[in-house]
Amino acid sequence: MAHNVYWGDFHYNLHSENVEEIETILQETSERLDLLPLAYYPFLYYKTPEGLSVETVGQREQFLEDWKVLQQALARFNQPGKFVTFAGYEWHGNRSYYGDHNVFYFDENNPLDATEDLPDLFENLRPRRGIAIPHHTGYSVHQRGKDWDYHDEDISPFAEIFSCHGCSEGLDLPLDLNQNISMGPRTSGGTVQDGLARGYRLGIIASGDSHGTFNGIWGRGLAAVCAEDLTREALWEAFMQRRVYGVTGDRILLDFNINDHFMGSEFATRGPLTIHGTVIASQALDRIELLRNNEVIDTYCHRDRWPAAASDEVVRFKLRVEFGWGPSSHYGLQTEEHCWGGHLQVTSGEILGVEKCFTRRGNSVPVASENSVEFDLTCSPRGEEVTNLNPEYRNVQGLIFEVKAPLDAALVLQANGLESRFSVAEALQQAHLLADREGALQTIKQQFGLTPGDIENPDIFYHNAWKIRIHRAHPLASYHVPFQFTDDDPPAGRNWYYLRVSQVDGQMAWSSPIWVKGAAHRNPNSPLSRV
Repeated sequence: MAHNVYWGDFHYNLHSENVEEIETILQETSERLDLLPLAYYPFLYYKTPEGLSVETVGQREQFLEDWKVLQQALARFNQPGKFVTFAGYEWHGNRSYYGDHNVFYFDENNPLDATEDLPDLFENLRPRRGIAIPHHTGYSVHQRGKDWDYHDEDISPFAEIFSCHGCSEGLDLPLDLNQNISMGPRTSGGTVQDGLARGYRLGIIASGDSHGTFNGIWGRGLAAVCAEDLTREALWEAFMQRRVYGVTGDRILLDFNINDHFMGSEFATRGPLTIHGTVIASQALDRIELLRNNEVIDTYCHRDRWPAAASDEVVRFKLRVEFGWGPSSHYGLQTEEHCWGGHLQVTSGEILGVEKCFTRRGNSVPVASENSVEFDLTCSPRGEEVTNLNPEYRNVQGLIFEVKAPLDAALVLQANGLESRFSVAEALQQAHLLADREGALQTIKQQFGLTPGDIENPDIFYHNAWKIRIHRAHPLASYHVPFQFTDDDPPAGRNWYYLRVSQVDGQMAWSSPIWVKGAAHRNPNSPLSRV
């Protein structure tokens, strides 16, 4: 790739009640992410005398005090080359009418601006080196969706396409925008595709929109920034050039070029376009869709198109392991956190890396060697209320191991007394599941005094067991995929192209577009070709 890829969450909302934990939060974040543009949440809920719960609009004295504390902490934790911070907040002006925006500044000592109207906010941000990023744009316009009549691409170089709310790309998509029932559903007018159709040069990111003390939650969206190095200067330059893209959860690496112009750029040319790059997924790749002017004009399907490994081959592969499930309050059980301690070991092989898919605090990979990785994980209890504001909405914690080993090498996974041993060849053929049925039996006996002989339906023991899911492994050729499309006769005028990438497990990525000004006359009989 032409640039380094750095990972960040552009939509972590920190509330007043969590400001005192900012040092711990930033320290933990620096162990998971490369950058954090923090979005302080200057809103409070209160009850009217009649008992109605309402959220504030506009400034409060407490917000100004919090803002000073947060800027100071972010400045202290900014460590070029290791972890980069940016001070920001969710705009608390008239977001109902104009749509929600997160404001970020290049440096500290800038105001918490509660300007009522978005055009005025844009003017205020211009001399302060600030940006305003629209999010969950696909809601109803003037009801917290984005009103594209009010947009400045110099102040808003990109938009958030996916978060815990769902997807704002466009209509008729497999991902919805229904996670926040009060604000939903998605409709026409404010989607990212609506903004692109207006002619805006609009980059694309994803981020969490998470509230609480944990950010970068897996499955809620992350932003990738393609920059020269990990400094504020280099990252900000990448922001302004739209060298960004978004993923739903897995850290899919995406290289996307047209005629050797990288994503986010704009150029003019005549004649055919060569569209190429590489996808390095975290799971086997399903498909790459090429969109031109918001329409899918070609699709490459990769599912099951990679060759089987030869019997004498040393294989490079990825193996996803998930920990969770467990007792549920649905059955009347009292539930609590569950800790996992264990390791994965490979004989006659090498563990090349570990990707962490965490949704809460309390998870780490403290020790890793060439052929063994230890882990300490904590799962939330099952049966908690699930809302988009609950950072522990999914109690499954995951790890993705990249391994290089012969087919006959053994993989051994141990955790909390459970063990699974299988060969690399077996890992490439099938999944494995470990269930702590004995633990569930003991829990039910302790809480209710019941044994299997007292219960007519044995399902309850498996249903309430903590489990380890070992996915089927996938070889390098399934997730490391170069691609090339050719648009032989693009339409005259200004066109935009972007990629939508899907893994076999449903995890997705979206590139920022590339804009191409073409003067060619399109031949309707000239097909689009793919290599």
